[in-house]
Amino acid sequence: MKKALISAILVSSSLAAQAQEASGLSSAYAFGGACASQGVWTQNALSATQNLRKITLQLKDDPNCQALGNATRAAIDELQGQVKNVSDSPKRSARLSQIPAEIEALRTFATSSPEMKNQVMKLMMNRSIEGATLSAQVGADNASTAMAQNMSSRLEDFGERIQRSTKAGIGILNKVVDSLPQLDQCLMGDSQQVMGNFLASTIQVATAFAGSGQDSTGSQMATLVSKLSSVVRERKFSKVLRKLNEQEFLASMSCLMEVTSESYCQARDAMSLFKDGMNNIEWRQEKGSKVDAKNPFLGHYVLNTHIPNITKWMQKIQIGVDPKLPTDADFQNRIQQEVADFYKGLKTLLGTYNSTLMTIKQLPSLEAKQNAVVKLVKTISEAMINGEGFRGEGRTNFFTMNKTPLKIPFFLIGMDEVPDQVAGKAVGMMPISADAWLQAHYMELKQFQDPVTLAETIGRNMQDLGREANISVISYFSNWYIVDKQALVNEALTDVNYTVKDSLRVIHDYLDIVKVRVEKSGDASVVSTIMDTQSRISRILNSFDEVERIGKTFASKVNARNLTEEDIKSAATAAEKLINTVFDEFMVMQARSGFLANRLVNFVYQDYIQLLKSEENFTEKQKEIFIQAGMAALDRMLQMYNGNPANIQSDLNMALKINKGNLEALEELLKDNIIANIATLKRVSDGRTGRMSTMVDSTHRLMLDFMKDDWDLITNPTSALGIYMYYFKHADRYPLKSTGTTSPQSEFDESSYLQAQLCVQALAFNDQRALKTICNGTVLKSPFKGVTGYDMSYDQRLTSHLNDKGVSKQMQQALNHSERICAFRDFNRKNMVLFMSINKK
Repeated sequence: MKKALISAILVSSSLAAQAQEASGLSSAYAFGGACASQGVWTQNALSATQNLRKITLQLKDDPNCQALGNATRAAIDELQGQVKNVSDSPKRSARLSQIPAEIEALRTFATSSPEMKNQVMKLMMNRSIEGATLSAQVGADNASTAMAQNMSSRLEDFGERIQRSTKAGIGILNKVVDSLPQLDQCLMGDSQQVMGNFLASTIQVATAFAGSGQDSTGSQMATLVSKLSSVVRERKFSKVLRKLNEQEFLASMSCLMEVTSESYCQARDAMSLFKDGMNNIEWRQEKGSKVDAKNPFLGHYVLNTHIPNITKWMQKIQIGVDPKLPTDADFQNRIQQEVADFYKGLKTLLGTYNSTLMTIKQLPSLEAKQNAVVKLVKTISEAMINGEGFRGEGRTNFFTMNKTPLKIPFFLIGMDEVPDQVAGKAVGMMPISADAWLQAHYMELKQFQDPVTLAETIGRNMQDLGREANISVISYFSNWYIVDKQALVNEALTDVNYTVKDSLRVIHDYLDIVKVRVEKSGDASVVSTIMDTQSRISRILNSFDEVERIGKTFASKVNARNLTEEDIKSAATAAEKLINTVFDEFMVMQARSGFLANRLVNFVYQDYIQLLKSEENFTEKQKEIFIQAGMAALDRMLQMYNGNPANIQSDLNMALKINKGNLEALEELLKDNIIANIATLKRVSDGRTGRMSTMVDSTHRLMLDFMKDDWDLITNPTSALGIYMYYFKHADRYPLKSTGTTSPQSEFDESSYLQAQLCVQALAFNDQRALKTICNGTVLKSPFKGVTGYDMSYDQRLTSHLNDKGVSKQMQQALNHSERICAFRDFNRKNMVLFMSINKK
């Protein structure tokens, strides 16, 4: 399991390296990812590191510096190819001479063994193809056969071989001279490269022709000389790259530890909140359904238990019963479409009115404003009577259900009666339209003397007509879409845990608590919305009480035969009134099922804010969580409680276990490197930056750690072999030399701070023995001066909870390890909370 976790970490590191490689800045040591403590400044510094790596690789691979090596290698390859051709040509000729005999033998065998004819013919075909191929190759060599034979015989003579090697050397020297102009442009390591390549070329040519390729020792020697000549230049660049890798590796290790420990700490916080919430639920079961004002987690329980209970029932009101036939579906869809078109048309009407009102206010003259108001009356009244969404074939016009088309224009301007000429009552006069009458008489009406005020009156009267039409919509939808209203009411009163009625009462009582807390805060702005919500809930509860009262009346009749038609009608009326009240109070037609839920979310947020401000009913850690994360912490908690508590508990326990396993894998993978980096930072902070300080320090720590460790691989743990084996196991922990000169820390003591940070982060590791040597006494300092309790001491956190009274030894160790893992997170969170609490009560 541990190996698998290490593999997962390595895979993630590899993926990060691949991503950087794609951008041209490949590094296996940049794998930390995003973490809170490494912001824009750290990223800028790492970007500079990557740029330096790119420049270093560019200098290392300068083509001018490689010109000589490329030229000589090409010449040597050509000469070696000549020698190989001389050696290979006789072999090809010999093989070609053997093929006719093989073909003749196969032909004879085929005659004597007809049953093998097919196989033999295939072999003959293969030999024929091979012969044709070799014949072409040998033919190409025929032109130089005499020369090859002559060369071969002359190579047998040692003097001839020396002569040819000299000529080849002169040829390569010419190539060296040709390369010198390019080498002049090489600024780094050019002289070593020239001499090394020239010497290697000389040796390799002499070997190739003096030995005729029979012995590779000379060639290997030449390669070795070439590599030795360039090692100085190559090592210079490799040391620079190692230094750059060290910078990225330090940041990556710190970030990886931060992210891994943060994951554990978040799961731990979630488990703590979950356990507290479960304890509060247990208290509720013991005390009944009474709402506890001291329970800080009551708000999330309301949102996760009571609001979904009500919303689920409201969705049934909104959607209705499932259709059984296609005709049922068509009927329901038509009703829904009519209702949707009404609200769509109403929105359009409101937009038209508000736009026209702004125009009227900006008109310069009284007459222009009066004319605009007359047009506004016409526009609105015609839209209500004949507008899109309000009237159509087979549709119901909800405005004209409450006001006749003749009355609507005059109701808008505040006239109670329709003029006789418009109503057709004027004797001897032809009836005219409302618009024509207003065009003729608006100058005589006192309302038009202040057209802006009249326009605002039209708006209010239009809203009244809209409300009346909305009641008609609800009634229409309820009558035709929800057939059995009493069954729907019964569903609201049927549940094992909470009925809808119970949930409404709990929410009503909870809002009393929120109201009191908000009033104490000194800002009562939200109180009006709280009381409005309570008033709406109360009216719905009154309708529920009416249903209950009728139920008791029915129960007193004992026998159903005693019920009158009036009794049965009263029950149906009460159920219909309850459904319509819910539609109206919770604005089901406009807000669907979300009206109450949206309001309660805001109220619960207000409740938590007031609790945090008053510093009541929260533990110190809970307050830190909510202050630092804000409403995001509450959102996470609401998600956490939205489901089966047993599954949530299993999920959190699994997360804790996996995160601890990740930390164990991280310890095995990086602990020695982290210790080495802490030791380096400690040397810098102590002012020990000399070249020998690394060896002296590592040797000293090696001896101390070796004596502390339980080393039992050999009989005598103090022997030289034991020390060597211990060093071999932890070589990364004790580097014996540095990559170069180390700079002192700046006036801001960044090395001291980073040493303390890594020590605090390394508290997450199980084995602290080697860390104590270099972390003893380190304190991670808060950025705030003059305050106490915001630093993080390595020594104090290392022993936290180990001496707690009243808890078992196992619990002491469990608390100690969790606190150690979360040490760096707690340091950051406490300082963030302090910063966010500045100038706040």
